[in-house]
Amino acid sequence: MQKFDSISHFIQSGDFNYRIFDMGRKVTPIDQQTFEQIENQTQVYPYPFQQKAKLALLIWEKDKPHESVIWFLQFPIDELGYLKQQSRDAFLIELLEQAGKNILAKQKGKPVLDELNESPFAFTPSPPFLAIFHAFATRELNQAASQYYQHAHHYLTGETGFEQWQFLGLQGIADVIARLDQDNNESLLTKAIPSMPNEPLLNFAQMLENTAVSKALFDALTQRLKKEIARENPNALLIAALLRGISSADNDLKQQAILDTLNSPIGDNIEILAAISGRSWESLKKQTLLDVFLEKIAQHQTPAFNAILTDLLMIPGMREPILS
Repeated sequence: MQKFDSISHFIQSGDFNYRIFDMGRKVTPIDQQTFEQIENQTQVYPYPFQQKAKLALLIWEKDKPHESVIWFLQFPIDELGYLKQQSRDAFLIELLEQAGKNILAKQKGKPVLDELNESPFAFTPSPPFLAIFHAFATRELNQAASQYYQHAHHYLTGETGFEQWQFLGLQGIADVIARLDQDNNESLLTKAIPSMPNEPLLNFAQMLENTAVSKALFDALTQRLKKEIARENPNALLIAALLRGISSADNDLKQQAILDTLNSPIGDNIEILAAISGRSWESLKKQTLLDVFLEKIAQHQTPAFNAILTDLLMIPGMREPILS
């Protein structure tokens, strides 16, 4: 059997198309050249989460996108931020053993089994991550959205009333977010945000962390954020979700929204601090913002403080500003 020195090499040896996504902080595409550099340890892993690289690999034969295969894999990251090749190599051995079993099964006319889900390197993403990944995957493969999409889309029109959210499916919400450029979804969501109850808004906002938002949608989210912060009893989970919703924006207004949240009476809430460090870590490179963030996180017990700081220190470009 042919010898393979990387996952990329293994996939490229067949007649396959493939896409790679980070599944740790957000569902973020990783281009094939970057992934090869990560595997070769010529580039640090860009989005480590809890000292791991959490990956989704979407693989399909070039003429058979309807027969795609998905691998959810996680590998440890070393102290310098590189993928640990020993773990990757151990997975490759498993992969080749499974391929050998499948070849024998085909020769004997037996069904091919997928035993990689039993691998110690496999993991199951949380339901929100699974939903948005599948929404992105169906778009990538030019497939239709799920059966829940139309209901979520219709909900945003407000025709049935925004209070009628109980039957919204998480997958339908994810499909809407993955298709903001279709069916007037972005405009409908922007107009719905001021009137939407907390529960569905929380889910829509969390899904938005995985995609760039327009100026109008950003403004709607930040206006709702300001309104929630100003309440007598603000909802920390909703505030955290709204911060996640604007986390893919790259502007000074986002940094100001984070700073205003940190300086509010609820700014030391651990859910809010975790949302900022986990999704808007780039904003913490600004010294004035980082100073306030560290002051807030230092008020918490050692386990939470250590967990968040350790996670931040592993992100490329974050170690120097934090330690200074």
